[in-house]
Amino acid sequence: MLNNKDERARLIEEVRSTAKIARRVGATHVTTLSGTAHPDLPRDYQTANMIENLKWVGDVAAEEGLVLALEPINHKGWPGTFMTEVAHAYQISKAVGLPSVKVLYDFWHQQIHAGDLLDNLELAWDEIAYFQVADNPGRVEPGAGEINYKTILRRIAEKGFDGIIGMEFGPSKPGLEGEQSMLQAMRDIDPRLPRTVKEAA
Repeated sequence: MLNNKDERARLIEEVRSTAKIARRVGATHVTTLSGTAHPDLPRDYQTANMIENLKWVGDVAAEEGLVLALEPINHKGWPGTFMTEVAHAYQISKAVGLPSVKVLYDFWHQQIHAGDLLDNLELAWDEIAYFQVADNPGRVEPGAGEINYKTILRRIAEKGFDGIIGMEFGPSKPGLEGEQSMLQAMRDIDPRLPRTVKEAA
């Protein structure tokens, strides 16, 4: 979370090189992590530095047709990470004030870190551009754990979201059974899809 010319130049070059890959695969949103917290710099100064750096690279991202999706990740699996809470990502995105810098809400990370998934969804709504889903524990398909994705996705749909919802999980069971379980999980939480694997055949 440094605020200097060299750090800014590095970040801008990183966005430029990422944009080349994004164009090749047709991506418009890029997961953007904070990295680890600086050991000697107070949190508020690091937050201010991140905001200033994102203003610079956000302009570059806009030129490249990208949205930098700020992803807070949980403190258990990634100790020392600077940005761990949706509220913190929201604060930073709001302060940057660019359409090219928004929040990625990963429900799995936030269930582990803080909970209150629906409350945080409402509070951060105007800065969220991208969602990721996985169930907890285990980072497995929805329905295999403790997160009520039927309720969550219904709320997202009711609010009119038509953006990206990323599936970032592995199967809870091995082999073909696990693959079918993941497909069925998607059908169970999304009423637009066939209700069973056989219906889709």
